[in-house]
This record gives sequence, C-alpha cells and structure tokens, in this order.
Amino acid sequence: MTRAYLDKAMKKFLFLLPLPALVLFGSMIMSHDQDRSVPPPMPDAADTKVQAAMPVPAKNTLTQFTNLWNGAGSPETEKPDPFDQLWARVILPADPNSPGGDAQDQLRKLAQENPYYLTRLLMLHENEKSAHLKEIIRSLLVSIRSREVFALSRQLATSADSDQRMAGLVMLRDLNFNPQEERQLVRLSLNNDQQAAVILQALAALKPPVPATSDTPASISNNGAVNSIDAQTSSAIINQLQSLTHNADPAVRSQSVLQLALWDKNEGSLNYFSVALNDPVASVRQSAIFALAQSGSNADTVKQLLNGVINNASENTAIKTSARQVLDVLTVKQSSISGA
Repeated sequence: MTRAYLDKAMKKFLFLLPLPALVLFGSMIMSHDQDRSVPPPMPDAADTKVQAAMPVPAKNTLTQFTNLWNGAGSPETEKPDPFDQLWARVILPADPNSPGGDAQDQLRKLAQENPYYLTRLLMLHENEKSAHLKEIIRSLLVSIRSREVFALSRQLATSADSDQRMAGLVMLRDLNFNPQEERQLVRLSLNNDQQAAVILQALAALKPPVPATSDTPASISNNGAVNSIDAQTSSAIINQLQSLTHNADPAVRSQSVLQLALWDKNEGSLNYFSVALNDPVASVRQSAIFALAQSGSNADTVKQLLNGVINNASENTAIKTSARQVLDVLTVKQSSISGA
C-alpha cells in the first residue's frame, strides 16, 4: 500500500469522521510512515548511555486520549469536596489538636450558606444507619431555618415509632421556625401519647407565646416567626397541662406544673399547684414551689400555700427553704408595689 493510495482514500471519507477519530487516524498514518522509513543509524556508546538515562515517554493510548477529550484529570474535577472532608472529621474520634477548628461548626456553616449542602445533609440523615450519627446530623440541621428542615421534624414527630417521635420533638424544641404549627404538633403528642418519655419531650418543646415588649409585638417571636395564639388554643393547652399534673409519672407531673405556671397567668390553676405541693414525690413538690414563683402571683392564696409548706413539720428542710425564699421575694415585690 503506497502513500499516494492512502492520501487518496483519506480524502474520500475524511470529512465524515468526528474530531477524536481524525486525530486517531492521523496518528495511525504517521505510525505507518515511521515503520516504512529507513532504520536510523546505530548510535555510538556515548549516545547509548545518554538515552538510557532519559525516561521513556509513555505511548499515547485511546483511553488517555478519550480522558483528555472528556476533561478527566483536570484540576477542577479532582478538587476534594469540603462536605465529604468535614463529615469524615465529624465521624472520627474527636482530636483537640486537629487543625481547622470544629468540624461540626464548619459543616453547619456550609449547609447554612449553600442549599446544595443542606440537601446533602438531609440525604445523609435519610440514609444513615447509626442512631448516634443521625442525632449529630439533626443537631446540625436545627440551626438552619428552612422549610426542608421543618418538614423533617414534622415527619419524625408524627411517626409511628416512639424514638422517631422523640427525635422530632427535640428538633421542634430547638427549631422555632413556625411556632403555630410546631405548637399543634406538640399538642398532638400531648393528646395521643401514653409513653412518659415522649410526653416529657413534648412538654419541653411546648413554647408559650412571647410576651409583648415595647420593641417586639406579642405576635412576633425573636426570630421573626409568627407566634400569636388565640384564646381558645391557649385555654385548650392549659386544660391539657392541668390534666397532666395527675399523670402517673412524677417527672411528667413536675414538668406539667412548671409549664402550667408559664401558660396560666390568671391564677386559674392555683388548685393544681396546691395539689402538687402535697404530692408524695419531693421533686414534684419542689416544682410546685418554683411554679408559684414563676406565676408571679401576689394573691393571698399563694402566700397561704407557701406558709403551709413552711409550717409543715413533715416537710424536708430543702423544700421549706425554697418556699421561704419564694415567699420573701413575693413579700418584697408586694411592698414595692404598695410603696409606688
């Protein structure tokens, strides 16, 4: 086969080939010409030593050409993903001497600033099998105010699995994204759950309306979310809390009494506080004293209840001391009001 024949054949179908094939075909022709050329003269001994010392370049292959054509091996594609690097540092044992600061804080900031990494974090939670790592991911997510994060908390809080419900309630406690809907989800748990552990998480997640100040209207929470509540809903929640003060679990009774003091500012729950002051469990009685202090009431009934605790010969010293401190504060407060 002559060179003229090859040139003539190439001109007939050259325009039909794509660019990568043209380059490959050209290299084949050049290789064919080199094979037909006259062998080079034999090098002398000095040249042989120099050539032996020089590295032999690798032959171009079709795979190498294809990778180069597709952009593989470029610096941009080989740049490590910061998300993967930070997550790898999160799941490794903590090393106080490691550079770069706290990996969790950096990963949280990355997800806050870039929706792509927030989606990565949500997908990571969905696919992760370890309960401990899932908890870490949720602790990162609750600092990000987004509908996607709130949707995850709602999904967990309404799950049929009690562990997932508790995880969702913990997220609702810390989120403060949509106070009204969050409150409805908490009420759902308070109404339907019988497990003390879930009820306690629901009580912890129940956030009362933010009091109005000169700078912040009552309908707006600290982060700008609407936090208004109508009288009917408020009354329903107070009724739920009053009912829970009779729960079989003393921890539930304690937390219900404390929440009741935050919600009922009209002294309509004093009878429930009175019952709690006589609870057989000391921690419940102590919570009732704190609740009376939180209620801010100066009613004579409150002072009578506290004096009853102080004068109770069977009551322990710690609870008597707490009752006396609260009574002193209320007395000073009443005196200042009278003096004004």
